[in-house]
Amino acid sequence: MAIAAVSLLSTNAFADSEKKLVISRLGQGDGDLAISYVLEKIYERIGYQISFADYQGHESLKKANAGVTDGENMRRSGLSSNYPNLIQLSFPHVDLRFRVYTKREAGFLPTVDSWKDKKIGIEKGVFISEEITQGLNPVLFNSVGELFEQLDAGNVDVVIATDLIGGLEVLKNFPNLKIRAHGPALKVVSLFHYVHKRHSDLVPLLNKEIKLLRESGELDKLYLDAFNIIRKHPGEGG
Repeated sequence: MAIAAVSLLSTNAFADSEKKLVISRLGQGDGDLAISYVLEKIYERIGYQISFADYQGHESLKKANAGVTDGENMRRSGLSSNYPNLIQLSFPHVDLRFRVYTKREAGFLPTVDSWKDKKIGIEKGVFISEEITQGLNPVLFNSVGELFEQLDAGNVDVVIATDLIGGLEVLKNFPNLKIRAHGPALKVVSLFHYVHKRHSDLVPLLNKEIKLLRESGELDKLYLDAFNIIRKHPGEGG
């Protein structure tokens, strides 16, 4: 099954039947596609089909909260207080490690204090990256792919990306360059799916399926399937 990536032109076209939903998504980089693929499979287990509407920055959450779409692909926990129409699932469907990526030598950033004079590339709308770089010198870009393009071009000193999304980007699109992760993870974050409250009846069903997948180890197998699809079909989002 191909990984779905649907950008909608009409805000009223998000569900043509009770069994089809559209989910907001921050982007369609390789890591985003892998996470989306897994979410598709989770919804299939409860008899639903989903597609995705791509937005930049925080717009993805805003569209989901406003009911333009049916939910948010994946975000950190605790956002329901700011987006009261969204219900967070009980179990995460991905655990991400935020890492520093660089083309420099291993001792380039020995301490956090040394970051103050460096240009740090981050993706717009990623709350964790914004928090990590607060008070430093972040440069915002629209996608993870753009982050690594700017790093390769020397326009930023380092970038912050997750091991999943950033690692896939380097593996697939920059395999021959000396871009690599530097040091330990800055932060480990579990990300959760959010459902618009009009679909509250789906929450216990989705919680049950994610719990079973995590406990059985099948969730990891789904991510391996997603990675294999991405590697076999580079650049395809649908």
